Amino acid sequence: MTLAHALLAAALSVSAVAPPPAGAADCGSTPYDCAVAHVGRKEYETAIGVLEQVLGEAPRDLKARNLLGIALTSAGRAEAGNEQFRRALAIDPSFQPARKNLAINEFARGRLEEARGLFEQVLKHAPDDEVTHVHLAEIHFQRKDLATALRHYERSATRVAQDAGWTLHYATALLGQGERAKAVAVLDRLPEHDAGDRFEAGVALGRAGAPAEAARFFASARGYKDPYAAAFNQVVMLVEAADYPAAIRVAEEVLARGQAPAELYNLASRAYGGAGRIQEAYDALRQATRLEPKAPEHYIDLTTLCVEHHNFELGLEIVDIGLRQLPDSWMLHVQRGVLLAMTARMGEAEQEFEAARRLGPDQAVPYAALGMAWMQSGQADKAVAVLRAELRHRQDHVVPYIFAVALLRSGVDPTAPAAAEALHALRASVRANPEFAPARAELGRLLLKRGEAEAAVEELEKAVALDPASSPALYTLAQAYQKKGDRLRAQEMALRVSRLNAQERGDDPDGELRRAVARIVREGTAPRRPSAEP
Repeated sequence: MTLAHALLAAALSVSAVAPPPAGAADCGSTPYDCAVAHVGRKEYETAIGVLEQVLGEAPRDLKARNLLGIALTSAGRAEAGNEQFRRALAIDPSFQPARKNLAINEFARGRLEEARGLFEQVLKHAPDDEVTHVHLAEIHFQRKDLATALRHYERSATRVAQDAGWTLHYATALLGQGERAKAVAVLDRLPEHDAGDRFEAGVALGRAGAPAEAARFFASARGYKDPYAAAFNQVVMLVEAADYPAAIRVAEEVLARGQAPAELYNLASRAYGGAGRIQEAYDALRQATRLEPKAPEHYIDLTTLCVEHHNFELGLEIVDIGLRQLPDSWMLHVQRGVLLAMTARMGEAEQEFEAARRLGPDQAVPYAALGMAWMQSGQADKAVAVLRAELRHRQDHVVPYIFAVALLRSGVDPTAPAAAEALHALRASVRANPEFAPARAELGRLLLKRGEAEAAVEELEKAVALDPASSPALYTLAQAYQKKGDRLRAQEMALRVSRLNAQERGDDPDGELRRAVARIVREGTAPRRPSAEP
């Protein structure tokens, strides 16, 4: 019996008829009672014969016609069952059991609009009917109307717990409305032995940005059809939750079994790096490159690790190995250029960035790197010319930002009308990516130089909120507060600047540009990270 058919059988209770226990010696005191007993024992064809005889004598018997619809549906003849429900409603439009059973059948056939209309009519007469509420919840869930779905799930609490799929959908609706704790409590009702549904619970929580809770469900899903997938996703979520020791423990358990894929070594390196175990992070990524020598993400992660820890020569060694395997990878050429720039070999770095631009003409990252190289070698005018031409057909935040910086570095007076082009570009960058702090900081600096202190403060405050460690943004914000006469806030910003690393203090546009480009490169070349997926 399908779930829908079980619900149809349950609708008998609306008619105040309870079937006798299965296997009872007495079929029942009336033919109708006998038919109920046959339905209860899944003897549908026998029940159909009995009910047809009853209706032959009493065609307006609503209970018998409704039960015949249930028996036909349960026997796999849903359309014939629907015909009986419709006949019952034609006799008495207020007979809600037939309407509800017809709605359930329409729902099972995927005719959601017809089912919705019928269920809503049922609710007018039975506003607390849980079967009706749970089906309406499912209809709205499928239409991605989570708020409405949630209202119906809340009215069907006991019914929703009877089906794991409904429980998962209920929790997903709660997560969609920001009710994480309640969603976790709902998911905790899933049976411990139900590995498949607990895996799905982990996926739902991971997608909703609840990695610690997701990791717990993946841990309890080790009996899943793919145990590696459960363990891998558990490590992913533990890394996302910054629980690096636990992530390392689970990753090492899987690695110890042997034949682990490269993706797990890459993931383990993230856990090792987060825990400060840098040598093990290096080793894990090197193993990943051995297992998948044609996968650029492992070389990129390894060179990024080298950059973060100022191990530039090792980074160059690694990226050269990668380029021997993948000579046409624009990302690896960018990484090599960054490493060369870090060692003050700007001429060679520029060549790598040019190669990256040729190999990835649609990518924004090479233009950012080239713009930085040209500006730092005194060729801001060249950067302006190239980037202005590129700007015309760009929708990203990178090219407008680098263009504006280059234009201002080329000698344009910030207060002159010509600076309006830079202002327009910076605003385009902010629109394209409101979370990109460097563009907001540069926009705030330009507005301040143009005498627009109020607007400058607004942008700089957002920049500092997005990147609290940006000394240049803090320094400029202090100046903006001072310009407005807000000495207290100006002093507060100046104090924050003084607390940061001495090398990053004050107005350091070159350092800020390098930092911004490093972020652009990191984000623009980062491989797609593993995520919780079935």
